[in-house]
Amino acid sequence: MKQINFFRKLFVTALVVGVAGYASAQIHPLAFGSYTLGTAATQPNWYADYVGLRFEVVTPLAAAGDKAYTVSNDGTGATTEWGGIITTPIVNQPIVMPQPGDSLVNTIITVSMTGKIGFVYRGGGVEFGAKALACQNAGAIACVIVNNIPGGPVGMGAGASGSSVTIPTFMISKADGDLLDSFYNAGIIPTLTITTWGQGNHADLGFVPNGAAMWHANAVPASQLGATGNPTPYNMLDGAFIANYGSSTITGVKLKSTTTFTPTGGSAGAPHSSQVDLASFPSVDSIWALFNTTEYSLSAGVTGTVKTHYVIESDSIDQFPADNTLDVTVDVSDNVFSKSRYDFVNDQPIRTIYTSFGGGVEFLWGPMYYVANSGFSVSNVKFSLAINSTTISTPLPSDVNVFVFKWTDGVGGDADSIVANGELYLVGSGTKHVDGINDTSGALLVQTIYADTNGNNVGPNMVLDGSSWYYVAIDVPSATFLACDGVQDPYPRVYGRYHANMGGSGNHLLDYSSIEFTGSKVSLDSFEGSGNAPVPAFSTAYINSVDSFVYSNMKGLIPSVSMQIMSTTSNPVAYGKPLANVSLFPNPAKDQLNVTAAFDKNEKTVSYEIIDGLARFVSKDTHYNVQNDSYTINTSKLAPGNYYLIINAEGRAMTRRFTVVK
Repeated sequence: MKQINFFRKLFVTALVVGVAGYASAQIHPLAFGSYTLGTAATQPNWYADYVGLRFEVVTPLAAAGDKAYTVSNDGTGATTEWGGIITTPIVNQPIVMPQPGDSLVNTIITVSMTGKIGFVYRGGGVEFGAKALACQNAGAIACVIVNNIPGGPVGMGAGASGSSVTIPTFMISKADGDLLDSFYNAGIIPTLTITTWGQGNHADLGFVPNGAAMWHANAVPASQLGATGNPTPYNMLDGAFIANYGSSTITGVKLKSTTTFTPTGGSAGAPHSSQVDLASFPSVDSIWALFNTTEYSLSAGVTGTVKTHYVIESDSIDQFPADNTLDVTVDVSDNVFSKSRYDFVNDQPIRTIYTSFGGGVEFLWGPMYYVANSGFSVSNVKFSLAINSTTISTPLPSDVNVFVFKWTDGVGGDADSIVANGELYLVGSGTKHVDGINDTSGALLVQTIYADTNGNNVGPNMVLDGSSWYYVAIDVPSATFLACDGVQDPYPRVYGRYHANMGGSGNHLLDYSSIEFTGSKVSLDSFEGSGNAPVPAFSTAYINSVDSFVYSNMKGLIPSVSMQIMSTTSNPVAYGKPLANVSLFPNPAKDQLNVTAAFDKNEKTVSYEIIDGLARFVSKDTHYNVQNDSYTINTSKLAPGNYYLIINAEGRAMTRRFTVVK
């Protein structure tokens, strides 16, 4: 996986209240690596390798706590990294600004930053690398850049000066930065800790950053949430990964959670509460999983906000209590599904980083959404692509396919919550025709989805079935990156639900945030355990190794791909004639598949793309200036299974399904 540094109703309804649950903690999930007391001195970046650094405001208390951040160099060795890395913790050090609110329009800093953390705003036409270098030249031990626009921290390109930067460089959100700036202007100098583990306290429990379980999505339409309960995919499982950052064993540890739904313009309803107890939390087993085993659902029916508030308590007085509370929210929306955070003011998914797989090759990727209630159709899908960190206004290189697959668990096999070959069926698609003017790198792209019937696109607004999973997959062109949330981590929910043993002892539930297969594109193993992974980690492709996914590999990797729905008022009608008269033979195919395509007119560019039964990109060929075309596909090297042929011509598409046998 590769990331680029890119400007990276007044009804009161209550939750379905379940019995407060108690659960045993599991010691040290493998997602956090192998740690024993005594190795920390020789492996100072152990925590950073498996989780990421902790970026904390220590003082003033009104602003204290872990903050979301992006960093120019996370130590993975990617070619886009620049600046230094944290090897020795920066503990409780003051910030210093060139002047209050300065965006560093020029690159000369006259105040001394020696031994302190340079604190500057993004903007002023100055590259990120130049800002960091200016702080470094003024003596700063690290540089913090505050985003000048809402929406969270983003990736940072090196620019012309980044290669000369040796100090660690971070970005935080405008909201967090503005708060620190206000204290600085009032003469109260904030102090920060940026560490690979703790602050040297003896009693210090805290959440692993982004370590609490999420809901099904960050935005779910109110129409999908009933008044008295909801299906299993929407259930919440309270829990989080907790760390003992201190040097002492802590006793009487409690993870408490309270969930409330507040309707738009109304008051919070009756809360659901739960608690997980841990009698003794030694410092040697430094990260524990505290997850409840009792799931519960929320009831809504109207728009509003669900908030789960977590708090850590113990017998000790915590020396850094600012990281002992954490909130997880979901917006009950009018019509939007979004796994990523969603900006309802600008009506678009929040995107802060852009990601590609497999060294820049073409790939399909996106979120999984569960539709509980029928009577709705897909209005549009919103997403964003980027080429790299410096070509913000550059047109995207090609048209972009958007596919919607329906997942029916158990087709041709076991209903085991694993997405396996033959269980994904293409039911809708659309092609975003890049206009070369507005559809540029980093721009928001909006695409209507057309129902796919017998390989032909019919009317817009694809009808959704109730009680069904849908995989919304963006066909990301080669050397192109898909926008992601950049902050939240899908793993805690996947881990917690997997270990809840839904359906009886030994039966695990895999909760799909998104899906990604890390093996060969042509290796469709009949063993269902080799199907699509439930989280986008490249560390392993084994479904039954949920414990082994590396936590840091999934930080922020929630595709910023939203699905907007609308009420279905009529059945879709035919959308003109098919793109072409297409024949495939033989089908099923063994060694080769012959394709003939007769178009109504001469087409400048026609692409033939193959995706497999696990929604993975296989291959693409492009023909030019054709009207009556023929094409032979070598299927001898394809594994047995189901495939789709996608034919595109100037923004129009059609699909044909074929099977390979041996």
